[in-house]
Amino acid sequence: MIGLLERLQPRAVAIFGFCFLTLAGMAGLVAWLDTVPPADQLLHMTGQLSNLTVRDAKTSAFTITLESGNAPSTFDLDNARALVAHPSGTVTLDGEGVFQGMPLAVDYYAFGRARKVVALTLGAKKVLSYADVASEAAEKVGRNQNSAIGFGIFGALLVLLGGLAQAARSRSRNAVTSDPDATIGPLIWLAFYGVLLVVMLTEPAILHRAFGTEAFHVPIEYVLAPTLALVLLPLWPGCAGLGSLMRYAMHDGSAQASSNPAERNMMLRTLWFFAYLGLLFAAWIFYAAELGI
Repeated sequence: MIGLLERLQPRAVAIFGFCFLTLAGMAGLVAWLDTVPPADQLLHMTGQLSNLTVRDAKTSAFTITLESGNAPSTFDLDNARALVAHPSGTVTLDGEGVFQGMPLAVDYYAFGRARKVVALTLGAKKVLSYADVASEAAEKVGRNQNSAIGFGIFGALLVLLGGLAQAARSRSRNAVTSDPDATIGPLIWLAFYGVLLVVMLTEPAILHRAFGTEAFHVPIEYVLAPTLALVLLPLWPGCAGLGSLMRYAMHDGSAQASSNPAERNMMLRTLWFFAYLGLLFAAWIFYAAELGI
C-alpha cells in the first residue's frame, strides 16, 4: 500500500480532489439559489391583467404585465401548465379565454433584480400554487444537495489520498520516482465513475424506472456502485492510454502516433477508450428509448 502511494503524484490527486470539491460547492450554490422562501416572507400584489405574452409554449413560459396603480409590473412565469398557448396566438385557462382586465393576484419574492412568481390567481382560478411550486423546488434542492454531498465526499477522499501520498513520499528513505501514468489514468477513471454514480443516485426516479427498485432482494442503490464499477472496468486501460496521450501531447506539443511500440500502444488504448465509451452511450440511448425515459 505504501509503495503504491509513493508512486502516485500527490499534486495531481489533490488537484482532482479540489475539482470535485468545486463541483460540490457549485451544486450547493444551485441548491441554495433554488430554495423558495416560506409563505410568510413572500411579497403580494393585486391588480388587473394588462398583457400576456408567450415566451415558450413547450415549457409553459409566459410573461404577464399587471396594472396596479400608476406603474405596470412585469412578471415571468415558468411552468405555468394551467395556461395553454394555441397556434392562433390565443391563451386559454381551463378552456376559457384569457383577456385584458381580468383580476390578477401574484405572490412572489425578489431574486436579485428579477422576481420569482410562486403563486398566481387569474380571475377566480389558480394558475400557480405555492404548494406545488415549493414542492417541485424542494425536490430540485434535495437532488442538488445530494449531488453536493456526493461530490464533496469524493473530493475530500481524493485530497486525503493526495495527502497520504505526499506523506508516504516524504517519509520514504528510498526516493521513488512517481509514475504519472499510474496517477492520471486511474484519476480519469475515478472521475467518470464518481460523476456517473452521483448523478444516478441523485435521480432516483429515472434510476428506478430504468432498473427497478430492487436487485438480488436488496435496494437498487446498494447494487449500483459495484455494478457500475464492473461496467466501467473495461475503461481502465483506455483511461491510462488517454492520460498518457494527454501527458505526451503537453510534453511534445503533438499527439501523433509514430513507429514507437509504446506510442502505438498508447494510441490503441486511447481508441479503445472512445470506442467503449461510445458503445456505452449507444446502449443507454437504445435502452432509454425502449423504456420511453
